[in-house]
Amino acid sequence: MTDRPYVFIAVGPDFGRHPCTLEHVLKVVARKHPVIWINSMAQRSPRWSWKDWARVMQKVVAALRPRPQEHGSGPLVVHPRAFPYHQFAAVRAVNGWLIERQLRPILARFPDHKKILVATNPAAVALVDSVCPHATIYFCMDDYARMADSDSRLVEICERLMLARADATVVTSKTLVDSKAYQGKTPIYIPQGVDISHFASVGDVPDIFASIPRPIIGFQGIIGPRVDLLLLEKIARRFPYASLVMVGKEEVDIGRLRQLPNVYALGEVRYSELPLWIQAFDIGLVAYRYDGHTASVNPLKLLEYLALGQEVVSVDLPELRQHRQYVHMARDHDSYLLAIERVLARYPFSQTDRALRRAYAARHSWDERAQRLLDLCDTLLHQTRATAPSLSDTSDSRARGTRA
Repeated sequence: MTDRPYVFIAVGPDFGRHPCTLEHVLKVVARKHPVIWINSMAQRSPRWSWKDWARVMQKVVAALRPRPQEHGSGPLVVHPRAFPYHQFAAVRAVNGWLIERQLRPILARFPDHKKILVATNPAAVALVDSVCPHATIYFCMDDYARMADSDSRLVEICERLMLARADATVVTSKTLVDSKAYQGKTPIYIPQGVDISHFASVGDVPDIFASIPRPIIGFQGIIGPRVDLLLLEKIARRFPYASLVMVGKEEVDIGRLRQLPNVYALGEVRYSELPLWIQAFDIGLVAYRYDGHTASVNPLKLLEYLALGQEVVSVDLPELRQHRQYVHMARDHDSYLLAIERVLARYPFSQTDRALRRAYAARHSWDERAQRLLDLCDTLLHQTRATAPSLSDTSDSRARGTRA
């Protein structure tokens, strides 16, 4: 263990908006070490749309706040003063300077702490030279360049720079171990976890479920481009005696699904209330489309379903094969529907089986994942740091050369 405490400087999505893996991990870390959370710096440049520019204005207004937001015993949240278009070296240099000035008075509170920069957004490479952390960790949760709403060029340029500058890369799926290896540095695999106490301490089911017939086949999460809406429609039609319930923000049109009498779209709920809502599910679904991005996905919802003791039916994601004993996997729509049919044939489900699923989920707690991250920090700070490449004007050309 290092002889000085850590202060974590985290760069990720907006804190609390849609809690991500790093947020869950650092909430645990924050019990012992101060955490400064820098809200989204964006992983794509704004487009000429009202939605994008409304979001830009929200970020500008938030960035004008003079003080970081306190979140109880959790992180201090900073709204960054930064420009988009991170693919350009000049923009990264300006952003690094602006954010360092924001962080300076906060970091002054922790003069004896070692600074750990940990970022899910590769554009945070701009902070490596300005903040001068004792260690930098790239926390890669997905194949960002292949995500539907990402700017692939921006991500590729910044990610190559971040992979070169980071002292370690952490990934949440085994597929990413190979794709994010860089110049002999093998990523560290820290998979998803679950807040067992959060999903074990549930209260009464919301009243709306009293009018929803059982069994309930449920999907929770953002209903966006990666979700296989055709598969969900086939499920609702194949099992008219069951209810298909969706809990989550709708980012795509689900009008066809809403027309079906046994489909219930309940909208988005806060993470703090999520167990209350999804505890009513009998079967939890992982229903993603197969595309170039799917192979790297490790869905948070899997362990959350299991923590509630629920049966789980999923598309065949490489990362979920290690949980095969507790997940019914399917390679296509027909086998997916057959898997649900076989599960429903055992309804109502055994309480013994539910207890086994809960116990399995308990082995994958966020506390254990957080300890792995802290162990990595200890290891990094006992190593001799190699000289890292500079974020000079040649950085863009080096990134382009690497991709070629």
